[in-house]
Parts: sequence; C-alpha cells; structure tokens
Amino acid sequence: MFDSAIKYTLHSFRDRIVSLFCVISLVIVLFAGHIGAQTVATYGFEDGTPDGWSSFNGASTPVATNTAAHSGSFSLLTTTSSTGAGGPSILVSRVLLAGAKYTITGFVQLTPGETATNANFTMKRSDPSCSGGTCYDTIGTYQVPVSNSGWAQIGGSYTVSTTETGLQLYAQLVGPTTAQSFYLDDVVITETAPPPGGTPIATYTFADGGLDGWAPFGSVSLSNAAPPVLDPNGDQQALLTTNRTAGFMGPSLNLLSVPNVVAGATYQVSAYVLLAAPDNSSPTATISTKTTDCASSGAFGNIATSGPLSSTVWTKVQGTLSFSNLPGPPTGLTLYFQSSSATDSFYISDVVIGELSPPPPNPSQQDNTGITSTFEDGGLDGWSSRTGNSTVANSTAAAHSGTHSLLTTGRTANYDGPQINVSNKMYSGSRYNISAWVMLVRTDDSNHVINMSLQTTLDGNTSFPSITSYPGITVPADGNWHQISVIGYNMASSYDPGTAFLYLQTVPPSGADLVSFYVDDFQLSYVPPPTIQTNIPSIYKTLSEFFPVGAEIDTTDLSGPHAQLLTMHFDSIVSGNDMKWSSVEDTKGTYTYGNADSEVRLAVCNGMKIRGHNLVWATGAQTPAYATGDGTNSPANQAVVTANIQEHIQSEVQHFGSNVYVWDVVNELLDPSQPDCLAHGPFYNVLGKSYIDIALQAAREYAPAGTKLFINDYSTTDPNRLACLVQVVGDLRSRGIPLDGVGHEMHNAINYPSTEAMVKAIDTVAEKFSGIEQQITEMDMSVYNAGDATSNYGNDIPPSVLAEQGWLYAHYFEALRRLRGKLSAVTFWGFADDDTWLDGFPVARTDYPLPFDMGLQAKPAYWGIVDRTQLPGFGLRFSASTTEGERHTSTLTITATNGSVGPAYTTQISGIKLTQLFGPRCSPQITAPGSFPIVLGDIATSGTVSAAFSINIVGCHPDSIFLLSVPWRSAVYHTGTFETILDFKRNGK
Repeated sequence: MFDSAIKYTLHSFRDRIVSLFCVISLVIVLFAGHIGAQTVATYGFEDGTPDGWSSFNGASTPVATNTAAHSGSFSLLTTTSSTGAGGPSILVSRVLLAGAKYTITGFVQLTPGETATNANFTMKRSDPSCSGGTCYDTIGTYQVPVSNSGWAQIGGSYTVSTTETGLQLYAQLVGPTTAQSFYLDDVVITETAPPPGGTPIATYTFADGGLDGWAPFGSVSLSNAAPPVLDPNGDQQALLTTNRTAGFMGPSLNLLSVPNVVAGATYQVSAYVLLAAPDNSSPTATISTKTTDCASSGAFGNIATSGPLSSTVWTKVQGTLSFSNLPGPPTGLTLYFQSSSATDSFYISDVVIGELSPPPPNPSQQDNTGITSTFEDGGLDGWSSRTGNSTVANSTAAAHSGTHSLLTTGRTANYDGPQINVSNKMYSGSRYNISAWVMLVRTDDSNHVINMSLQTTLDGNTSFPSITSYPGITVPADGNWHQISVIGYNMASSYDPGTAFLYLQTVPPSGADLVSFYVDDFQLSYVPPPTIQTNIPSIYKTLSEFFPVGAEIDTTDLSGPHAQLLTMHFDSIVSGNDMKWSSVEDTKGTYTYGNADSEVRLAVCNGMKIRGHNLVWATGAQTPAYATGDGTNSPANQAVVTANIQEHIQSEVQHFGSNVYVWDVVNELLDPSQPDCLAHGPFYNVLGKSYIDIALQAAREYAPAGTKLFINDYSTTDPNRLACLVQVVGDLRSRGIPLDGVGHEMHNAINYPSTEAMVKAIDTVAEKFSGIEQQITEMDMSVYNAGDATSNYGNDIPPSVLAEQGWLYAHYFEALRRLRGKLSAVTFWGFADDDTWLDGFPVARTDYPLPFDMGLQAKPAYWGIVDRTQLPGFGLRFSASTTEGERHTSTLTITATNGSVGPAYTTQISGIKLTQLFGPRCSPQITAPGSFPIVLGDIATSGTVSAAFSINIVGCHPDSIFLLSVPWRSAVYHTGTFETILDFKRNGK
C-alpha cells in the first residue's frame, strides 16, 4: 500500500480511503485545523452497506438496515453471540494516529422487544506495553443505558497510545447473557489534538535502499547504507552523505514536492544524525532551509542545531518550520542538513515532518459569533479561576449594567485572575475588538495596572501574548467602573484544541498585587477584514510624472487588504521601526533582520523603491545603550563609539545592499538652541559633530555605489531650523563629507505650517546648494491644531474637519507638483488612519492624518491628493444681483450655490469691495448684514444660501459701472474671489 521506505500519513480523502479499503463514508476535512477539532471519519451507512464494519467476538455479521435510523434512512444491525458478547467492529489503525487525541461517538438503540441494558464503545489495542500484548480500553462511560424506545449516545474521548501496533473499535452491550440485537448509527471520529510532534505528514526511513527523493546540496555524494548503529527506532538503513568539502553541504529535500506541506502551517521537523567516523572536535548538525521567490534567489534560515554528534550514538535534532506565500509563493523551498564540520561524513535517519498547526481557516469557516458576558443569569458565563486558588463568583454587590457582575477574590498571585476559554472564538490571522469593564474593590484609591492577556499552547509550548499594550491599563481602586478596550487586536497565536484562554491579571512594578476586582459587560467581537476600493485612481500613478510616492509600513501591512492598498497606491516604502539600530542589532554583533527583510521582499516583488530609515539617530532614540559605550568623551570611548558606528552601518547597509536606494544616515540632528545648530545627544557628547562625519563616511564606504546618503529632520519649515539645516549642510559640504540629500519630515498640523512655508524650505535648500537632493520623508497631517494636546474627536470626527484636511492636502500637492526637479520623492508616514503614530503623540487620542480612513477607504485627504474635483464643496460658485430700494439705495444679494460632490462646509464671505470702472467718481457705501466674515454655514449638495447687502449710491451717476469683488472661503482652505460687473442702472444684470 505504501512504499516501505517512505511512509506518508496524509490528511487527505484519497489516502484514508486507500488505508481503509472498504470505508465508503469516510470523511476527511482538510486543514480544519488544530485550532478547531478535525473530523477524520464518519460512518452513517447511508449507502446500504456496513461501511467496512465486521463481526467481533462471535456476534453476527453486521448488515445495513433501513428498519431504524438515528439520522437519514439506514443504520447498522448486529446480534450478539448466544452469551450476549460481541458486536460490530472496525479496524482504525490507519485512521487514528499514535499519540493523538480523539472523540469517538455513536448512537445505539435496541431492536423491538429487547430488554433494556447498557452499551459502550471499546478499543481493542495491540500494544507491547499491555499484559499479553493486548489491552481493552473503554471509550467514555462504561455503562450507558440503552433501550428499544430511543437512541442513546455512547463514546467519549480517547488518547491513542504511542506504542500501539493495532486498533480495533467495537460497540458492545454490557450485561446481557443471551443474544440481543441492536442498531448502531452516526459514528463520528474527531481528532481534537495531534500527536506529539504534530500530525505526521511524511516519514523517511530509507528502508527500501533508495534515496527517497533526497538530493545533494552542494557537491556531495548520497547513498543508502547500513549504519554501524541502528537508530532508536531500529531502522536498518539510513542516508549517508560523503565527499563534503564545505559546512553547508549535505542531503536536501524539496519540500514543495512533499504532499500537504502548505504555506501558513507550522511543522515540526525531527531527525537522527550519526557521524560516519569519530571526530573529537564535537561537530554539530543543523537543519536549514533555502527559499527562492520573487524577492530572492536564495534566502537561508536555520530550523534547529543539534548537540555534539557522535559516531556511536545517534543524536536527535528537532525544530519548527513554517513558510509564507508572501510576498509571493516560493518557487523553491529546500530543506537540507549541514554541519559545523566541513568534511565529516554523516548519516541521517528517521526524518519526520509533522504538522503542529494548520494554516488559519478562511474567515468564512470560523465561528465569528464572539463572546458576550453580562452575568445576568446568575452564572459565570464560562469564566473560571485561572489557577483554581482564587474564587470567581457571580455577584450582585456591584454591576456596570444590570444587577450582576463577576467578582474575583482570594487571589494568590499577580497572574491569578478570571479567565475564559476563547478556543474556536479567536483565530490566528483575524482581528478582534475586546472590551471589559473593571471595578477594583475599593481600598485607598491607589492605582493598579490591569492587564488583559492570552494563554495559548501549541505542541506543549505555552505563550502569554498581551492583548493590552504591556504592562496594561492603569485603574484606580476608587469604587468606579473603568473600561479596558482594545480595538482591532491582531490574533497572531496558533494553538492546540481548547488551549486558548483570555484572562485578566495585575502587573505591579514589583512584588504582588492581589487586589480583588469585578468584571462586567465583557465583549469579544470579530472584525471583518476591510475591502479596498479598486476603482479609484492610484496615488503613485497619478503623480508619477512628478515624483515617487511612498508609505511607512510595518509587518501588519504585508498581507491582506493593507498590502493590497499599499501596492496599489504607493511605489516606495520605508520601514517605520524595523531598520532602526535597536531593532536590527540590539545586542552588538547579533542581528535580527527578519521583519525588515519581509518588508523589503514585499517591495522587491512589487517593484517598489525602498528608503532606509535610519542608521544613526542623533538623540539616541531606539538605539541600544552599548552604541555610545560608557558615554564619556575619553579617547578610549571615542574609539569604541567610532567602531560601533562603523560596524553597525557596514553590517546593515551591506545586508540590504542595492535593494535600498537611499539611507537616512543621521536622523534628527538639528537643534537651533545650540550655537553649532546640532543636537547634543549621546553620540555628540562622545564625538562632537564628528559622529556625523563618521556615519556618512562609513555609509559611503560600505553602501553599494549609487546609494543616496541623506540627513533627515523635522520642522524644517520653522525659520530657525531651516537656517540651521542650511548651516549644517554647508559645513558638511565645505569639508568634503559625503552627503547626497536632505529629508524634510513634514509632520504637519491642520493649521500649521502653511503650504508656502513648505515650499520655502525646499526652495531655500535648492537655491543654496546645487546637487543636493530633497525628499519629503514623513508626511502626515494631524486634524488637531498645532500645540493642542487636549482635543480628541474619538471615533466621531466631524465631516467638516475631514473636508478641511482634504482641501489642505490639495494645496500641498498642487504646490509640490510645481517643485518638480527640486523634490525627488514624497513619503507618507503610514497610509491609513487605522495605524498612525499620532494616536499616541503628543497624547493618546484618535487622529486621522493619512489619505485613507480606518476602514481603508478613500477620504477627502486622498481626493485632495489625486483629484480635487471630488472634494466636498467642489463646484461652489457665487452670483450677484441688485434690486432698487428707496431713493439712492440698492440691495445687493450674493448667492452661493454648491456643486454636486458634497456639502460646502463653513462657507463664508470674507469681504466685499466695489471698484469703479466708469462714470464720475463716487463712493457707494456698503452695509453688510453683520460683521465680516459673513457666515453662510454648511451648504448642502446643490443647495444655495444668500446674503443681502445694502448699498447707498447717493452721488453716483446713473451710468456708473463698478467691479464687484467678493473673496470667500469654504472648509477653511477652499478659497476664491467672485467678481462681476455691477451697473446699478440695470440692477446688476
């Protein structure tokens, strides 16, 4: 049935059916997941056959019958032996996996006339650990009452022995001493937990004398050979690798050719390794991978490294493996073994690939109903004590709403709090809104930190990811209710069935905080992924003739709708944090480029430019402490810090190579309060301004030819900072320090700086320095005024504010288009309002600074960038008419008529002026209906609003003609001047 040398245990209908021969109704659910239980077999007998079931212990041969059925039309009929023993049975050795956990259930009913008795499911297990080699395991309750008047469910949970060699499931009656007949129906076998090491996907024993699909990695020789020592599983053959001349060389396997190895799943890879000859240097073996895709011709990673190898004892090496289809499906995925010894020959044997966790299920296959706990029924709503030591009870002493809540008392540790099982309610890869109301039992009004976390277990490994930002939310013990709310939590943890728990705990600065507290109105709700608009213009394509347009990203933007939106509208990226010193080299000489590499791969696969940000941060922000040594300017420490800067820059720029076209080499180095205009941060305190020279010179030396080197700073629209920027650039250029460009951050507010100030900053640098490139590197626009740290729109920002922002963005990009040739790129700091640093700066509040909203939909800011004709109020126009009044007076009516796009918010007439064009000079007097500006308010789509002005034309010749000028504004930045000819003789017609 299977090749004896390579045994695949596959979760697929095809191989299960081969294994079970006659099992017609076997149902295998692919990738149902270890997050949710997986049905591996059902027997309903609906095809009129016994579905492979046979007689056990003297019972009659089972037959399918339509006389009775629990569901459908058929069931299985069996008569016990004359002594009441026996029943229907089926071999399940190929259905159940050693070490896995299952639930096995079925329904039994006696035939008419039979006396009520009991029944159960039992497993006959062949196992060397059993006395005599055979055990009989009851599944679930030993005696389940059964009768001829209704169906009774038998069965329960069952864990398969890891040493079993055969399994036979049977149903029996318990108690009869004479023959009795009964029906069996709807037998379901469900895997609830995989075996240790995961569900086997493939096992390689090399028992047939072949290579079993393994190939040389490098110029080595592979052969099937009998090792001098049998491996722990007694395998007599192994794969031998010889003729090695480099450490990386060894045997390899194309994982893309292994059935059921899929992206998004987590696998355990284990193997045994034996040296072919003694080596006193104690070499190790490493399981590694090589991945090729649209971004790389060879990305390498290590899964696990063994302990010292021996030529007399097999050494086990084991680790986990997962891969992604992002930024594009791999075109090659090679698993290979290498060794710290470049020349040792070695055997590998009993290589097992087991699935620990499947890919996350499609959202349509998830239980997205969420959890609501109000405790109003007097129960616990599924909550319990996390440790079993504390007391979790329903209480009527306090309630946020209604009359009940959950009270936790008697806590024995900080982590000892209430918990609820969220298995099959929270799925890896999905987002959730989570809220709970907490009231601490009042003590002294002191503050306590309440943390909401998860506990998840995958293959025996337990982790505790925090849901709230760590350490948690500060809650005073003041006798009041306080909400703990997390919006859009990204569930990133896979777990074994039933092993995901959400819990509340305290996190004191030190020691124990065992405060008692109430919980009420808990809500867990699924957040459906947004759908982006695909029928709107691309930002970068709209502006392609002027400059590239980029966005700051993090790893949450690499898949799903965020990635779709990013790649549709931007042709450049910059990593928000993952290329900064503390992110890539927090410990000297230890590099963690994983997140940044993922972001770079996305860009490469989509033909996007990549900005590098940043190599040295002048203020020392996001920089490890070792970078500046002991902080002194002693000659010894200056040498240390110089070497640190050079080493870090060399390592990082060479790692990313030509993929990064420009680096912010030194970030935020200006300080107008200092005589030399430089921030006197930790690098400056050690090296003075020479740290800038050292950084730029190192970047020039080690970065690929053609890489642009920038300094980057904020508020360059401020005259003092702009003057300092000019001074610093001039100094660097005068001394021959390599510098290619200047980055202007442009973190703007809705009222500051002006568009003119932005233009002046770029024009000034362009006029002062030829050959210096300029980019806007971190653009966003807060909806709050500069200096306002108290306002907060929350989730209810007025549409008028969004319209105002849109019109200001329109001014920005009209001006930036005119800077073509002086400005080489514009990069937004983010791209959608669901992820912006301004939500936490300068205070925690909701901000809306970017082109797309929290649902990834285009908002007025977007339309201001690409097409102002789609902004609210576009098409607003004015007209004027006059009517004669009493002697020497006229009434002038100014009418504003809105266009068809959207409301014209906060429309006003700023002033009014008459300029005489013809006739004897005179001075008409205009009386407004109030003081300027005359507020017309919000004008609905296609609506009109008018204002009447009184004009005294005493002394004016009837033939006099005037030019009427009416400046106006709407949405603050939508401005214009209406002009027309007035001839009072003709009533302005």
